[in-house]
Amino acid sequence: MRRKLIFLLVLLCGVTAGFAQSSEKSLKEALDLLTKEKKTRFIFERAVVEGLRVNYNWSDVKSKKAQDVLNELLSQVGLFSLPVGNNYYAIRKSKKPAENNNVNNQPNTIILKTGIREDSVKPVKGTAVTVLRGVVRERGTNRPVEGATIELSPYGLFTVTGKEGAYIFNDAPVARVRLSVSGLSMIGEDRDINLANAMERIQVFQLSTNALGLKEVTVVAKENKHGATSSTISKTAIEHLQAVSLSDVMQLLPGGIATNPDLNGPNQFAIRQIKPDNMGSLGTSIVINGAPISNNANLQAINTSTGGTNASFATSSGGGLDLRQFSTNNIESVEVIRGLPSVEHGDLTSGAVIIKTKAGKEPLSIKARINPRITQLSGSKGFGIGKNGDALRADLDYTRSYDDQRFEYRGYHRLTGSLLYTKKFGQVKPFTTNTGFTYSMNLDEQKLDPDDKRTQAVTKAQDYNFRFNSEGKWELGKKFARQLQYNVMVNYTQQKGFQQQLITGAIYPLSTEMENVTKEGQFVPSEYLSQVWIDGKPLNVFAKITNTFSLRGNWINHRILMGADWKTDANFGNGKTYDLSRPPRMQGGNGFRPRSYKDIPVMNQLAFFAEDMMIANVLGKRMSLQAGIRFDNIQPTGIWTTKKNTVAAPRFNWSYEVMRDLTLRAGWGITAKAPTLLYLYPQNAYFDLVNYNRYSSNPEESLVYLTTRVFNSENPDLRVMKTNKAEVGFDLNLGKKKRLTVMAYHEKTNNGYDFDYSFNSVKIVPLELYKTISTTPGQKPEVNTNTDSFVNFIADYMMPLNFITNTNRGIEFDLDMGRFDAIRTKFVLNGAYMQSRSVTTDYTIMKKQNNGRDPERIAVFDKGRGKKNERFNSTLRIIHNIPEFNFVVSLAIQTIWLERERNIGYDSVAIGYISRATGNFHLLDKAERDALYTAPNTTSRTELVESFAEGYHNVEKWKPIWLFNLRLSKEIGTNFSFAFFANNVFSHQPLVRNTRFTTNYSRRNPDLFFGTEVTIKL
Repeated sequence: MRRKLIFLLVLLCGVTAGFAQSSEKSLKEALDLLTKEKKTRFIFERAVVEGLRVNYNWSDVKSKKAQDVLNELLSQVGLFSLPVGNNYYAIRKSKKPAENNNVNNQPNTIILKTGIREDSVKPVKGTAVTVLRGVVRERGTNRPVEGATIELSPYGLFTVTGKEGAYIFNDAPVARVRLSVSGLSMIGEDRDINLANAMERIQVFQLSTNALGLKEVTVVAKENKHGATSSTISKTAIEHLQAVSLSDVMQLLPGGIATNPDLNGPNQFAIRQIKPDNMGSLGTSIVINGAPISNNANLQAINTSTGGTNASFATSSGGGLDLRQFSTNNIESVEVIRGLPSVEHGDLTSGAVIIKTKAGKEPLSIKARINPRITQLSGSKGFGIGKNGDALRADLDYTRSYDDQRFEYRGYHRLTGSLLYTKKFGQVKPFTTNTGFTYSMNLDEQKLDPDDKRTQAVTKAQDYNFRFNSEGKWELGKKFARQLQYNVMVNYTQQKGFQQQLITGAIYPLSTEMENVTKEGQFVPSEYLSQVWIDGKPLNVFAKITNTFSLRGNWINHRILMGADWKTDANFGNGKTYDLSRPPRMQGGNGFRPRSYKDIPVMNQLAFFAEDMMIANVLGKRMSLQAGIRFDNIQPTGIWTTKKNTVAAPRFNWSYEVMRDLTLRAGWGITAKAPTLLYLYPQNAYFDLVNYNRYSSNPEESLVYLTTRVFNSENPDLRVMKTNKAEVGFDLNLGKKKRLTVMAYHEKTNNGYDFDYSFNSVKIVPLELYKTISTTPGQKPEVNTNTDSFVNFIADYMMPLNFITNTNRGIEFDLDMGRFDAIRTKFVLNGAYMQSRSVTTDYTIMKKQNNGRDPERIAVFDKGRGKKNERFNSTLRIIHNIPEFNFVVSLAIQTIWLERERNIGYDSVAIGYISRATGNFHLLDKAERDALYTAPNTTSRTELVESFAEGYHNVEKWKPIWLFNLRLSKEIGTNFSFAFFANNVFSHQPLVRNTRFTTNYSRRNPDLFFGTEVTIKL
């Protein structure tokens, strides 16, 4: 009996316990319990779970997986779960949700088990829109990321996460879009989603601050899918490359060539051009945080009438910016637009380099980098300010470079510092701003070599730059004012150029006159130290405002952008100064004079632009067309009136999805670059012509008369440089994260600027020769100044001309083969076949002196002189990473399969000549030219015939060559990282005989070069 009683009690307790553990709960209570026990989070609509109850043996929760428990619970009420993150699930009613066509339903409320509640709005009637929402968290800690920017392309929509990391788009288009998330100082993420699928309307992101801990590390340039042909290079790729200047980054582009870091000369970059020249680099716009950095007011040239844009010290006048001035340590991303940029980008021809700098809260980071040429030390820190995710970031960088560490008198120094304040206002209609200040000092100098007693050459170029910039976005949400954006930039630079040389072995006449006059001159000493200073103070001001809004229909959507911008470029420097009695060495009658830059007119540019990004459903396939036009007014006197030029530049980018994984792309348009101040307002040309010259060792007996002639070297007919760009290609998806992009392009730049001689810059000056009447010891000679004895002097000088046409064409390709998880390795192959042709579009005028005397005829050679370069190269990048060890190593195998160069259009015989006697042009007929080819090499013949070395017209061609570059990055713990690189790891530098000049040999490939980097985060 006792045993039965015990048995019944046990049974009763078990049944009671069973009932206790299997009690019924509301689904919301069950999810709360699961969150508490398993640290699981959920996203669901309130209406989905209201009134639903579930039954479960709650004692089994601890022993089972969260996913299994959730499935058992939801199966009781006909729901299902969708994983959207780590231990993060969205709860839905059906696995095949209907389209969001119920536009008249009341707003729903979404609850994120993170304490956030967001209300949607009614979609606009008659349009296909939906609600897209989600949350952004930090990977590992699950902390919400406040202030992250969410962009919806190609529609131009954006929003910012709130305190709990949540975001919402109330009227996102029901279409395929790219959702881009960038957290402050975090690794961004892009997702291509289809909002026609209701399951994709909730997107949860987990961003990481540790790039090397991700499964897939992006250390290459990524080709963009929408709009203009462009590549984006992330900060992870820049850091892995260990780039010390912006020019190093460009080797990641299709067709880019790897080189060793070099800061000992101006670094310039041209897009889709084999060998950068002034026009290619001038036409490349550098845009930092929305504002273009201008080189239009750079006047650091010695004498434009004799040397054009050149100087003995380092200068980039007349060309593009010197990329050495930009440190890469504070760059978040670089986008290089090679195709047709949006019409909001102007004053360019080749393309644009769009730079976004780092912003936001970040631990103190100290970085040291060293290699055989360069030593670099930098630090950065992002401070959180207030409770709205506002932040202030500070960066400091010092770099020094010596071409040869044994000789420190020739080097380059750079110091940069920046502050960037990020501020957000409001939640419903967010207004975000980035306001920054940047200081940089760049010193390129060649100090006095202790062994150089003969020339005592010294050169120095110092730039002190102060830049203020501010950009902001305001999400108004109005029908015709969805998003307003502004950009303001003020850039002031102090440029100091200096050259020194000991002038010996010549005593020549000197004049300091600035007007046309004949008067007594003076003689320079037989030996003196010439020192020239060029003081420039460029001021660049830029302001832009844009308005973006969307118009949506049933089959086509429009994203309309319109705006205006203003640019001012001026130079308030003292200009060129020197001791007037100690000028640089002058030859051929050319004079040298000081010049103040304060007298040069200010250059203004006004622009208006409008653009429509149309996305339509054509024959059941997606088609996009970006069509826009830009109007530029250079030196405006009104909106449509001008002192100089106006340019209308239409641009189009088109794409069509032929099939699911194949998209055709094409583009055509016009880009234009205004001339800089150096081309608009060059210095006058001065000539000091000797009427009478009698030098004696006794200064009292010396006398010289000089006639000074001054010519205005401005070109009133200078036209705006324009480029016609056309391209066609395709994007092919080869599977998950595998993609092939191919683009063929043809770009022709007309009216390229250069300084050269023209018919308008060759003047015949009658010069009267004076004669001695008598001489008296100890006194100046008596001179007859009315002899009526004249000789014609040829005064030829350089002036700005539309002298160059550049033609670039080729095929670019980028093949991303994805990551092979079994071997933890990713393969990326890119490259390009390129042709660059640069020729003159005007006649070449050449005054060939005979033993220092002017010729009787000035030769005129035909148009079309120049060079043609051709290259086909590819780079295979093999990237192996182990996320568990925070380690990545990459090997770049660069192959130059084809490389050729030839001189074109260099006929040795002139087509005509300018007569010294009359100043008239005489065109040679065929018989006269044929006779010159075979005539004896007399003085008369050499005036009209140019001699070329044997082989000058041959094609220089090279055999294929390989280059292997190795890079690795390793993070040790959370506070320390190490990186190493080695270029040309096999030291493969074959000595190859030239095919043009067969007695010459060249070393191909850069030297074996290596460096290391250490980073500490505190």
